[in-house]
Amino acid sequence: MSIELKIKSKHLALEPSIIKAEERKLIKQIAWAKSNGKEYKEYIALQWKLDSLISHRRLPLRDEARATYIARAYLSGKPYASVEKTVNDKQYFDRQIRPRVLAMVKKYGKWDTTESDIRTWTNPERDDTLLSLRAGELILTS
Repeated sequence: MSIELKIKSKHLALEPSIIKAEERKLIKQIAWAKSNGKEYKEYIALQWKLDSLISHRRLPLRDEARATYIARAYLSGKPYASVEKTVNDKQYFDRQIRPRVLAMVKKYGKWDTTESDIRTWTNPERDDTLLSLRAGELILTS
């Protein structure tokens, strides 16, 4: 396994607590700005920074941590089922998480890994490229 990916994982684990500390500071600054009659645009700028931090912590950071965890499991040879029991939104996983997993696997480990390798690993019970074979007709999915 890659030591760089392990370090990345540890940094991603620390980042939410750092962001929450900064959020608390901004909340205090917003309260002070309200109580001391600061200009509306200063208050709005502080509120915008707070919203930006919250949204970064909730979506991109969470997705990156999840993708890093999955990439570490792939590189260490663990079965996908031991990493994630269920995926609630398969389309979101395919669109957001799987490409990041592939990029990290290529960067920190097996550079010749393809998307189909990751897809097969995440769906070991079926092959997504061949849906069915009926009456001599080949039906492919992408």
